[in-house]
Parts: sequence; structure tokens; C-alpha cells
Amino acid sequence: MGQPAHQSSQQPLPGSVQLSSQHERLILELLPFKDLHQFHEWLSGVYVRGSWHEFVRDFLSRNPAAPELDKTKTAQTAKDAINSRNVQYLIYHPDKGAWTAQEHHVRFIVAVVSDNMLKGLWSESDWKKRSLEISKAVYEVLAFLRATAFTPESLPPQYEA
Repeated sequence: MGQPAHQSSQQPLPGSVQLSSQHERLILELLPFKDLHQFHEWLSGVYVRGSWHEFVRDFLSRNPAAPELDKTKTAQTAKDAINSRNVQYLIYHPDKGAWTAQEHHVRFIVAVVSDNMLKGLWSESDWKKRSLEISKAVYEVLAFLRATAFTPESLPPQYEA
């Protein structure tokens, strides 16, 4: 018997396991979790998953090969949006028809930070002292999710009339 003609799209690409473990270590240094189990529970919870599913549905499914954005610029924009309570990013169902890639990324960061501040993961004091650092950490969470959890084959089919 020989090897299968093709590997399943669910199998990690060479180097992606190393990438994800490096990303996990980096994120653990940036986020207030004691171990990988807590981090993965948080990633699977409603305070991240809802924003991730929205990001995939509204942006990544249409732009699966979109390049990563500048982390500092994106995190700074998210920080400013949170501090100014920018309705564009905080509204329940914003009209994203003309949104740019950066606006989708900022929405993810703003939603995750805001939801997790309400949950108590970060306090107002944490935010005042480390707002840019927290925004950058959540940007890294998005990069981690993109690197480890998204495959174009997992998208639902697109139907056109």
C-alpha cells in the first residue's frame, strides 16, 4: 500500500505546528494566563469566538490570502477607537459594506478587548497603563487564529443568484 494521493486539508502544513507553538508562547507572555490550557479555554470561549466568527464571515472568507497588517498601526487605531468609544466599532451590527481590511482587524481587537474588560480579564487600570500593549496582544491573538484555525476549505460555498 502506498501513501494517499493527497493529504487532508485539516493536516497542519510543515512548520505550522512550530509556528503555532511559538505563537502560543508569545501570546502567553502578553496575556494574563498561567498556562496553555487557560489560553485555549479563553480562545474557545464566547469572548473571543464570536468576534473570530464575525471576522471570518465578514472579511477573511472573502479575502483568505489577505496579508497581515502593520501591528502597531492597527493596535494604535484600536486603542484610539476604544478610548474615544467609536460607535463604528462598538455598534452591535455595523454596516461593513465599504470597510477596509484595517477596519475589520480593528473591529476584532475592539470587540475582544471591550468584551474581556467587561468580563474582568483586564481592568480599567490595566487599560490605562497598558492599552497599546493589550491591543497588540489581541492583534497577535488574531494572527494566531489566522495561522492555526482557518482553512479556505472550511468555508461554506458561495451561492450567487
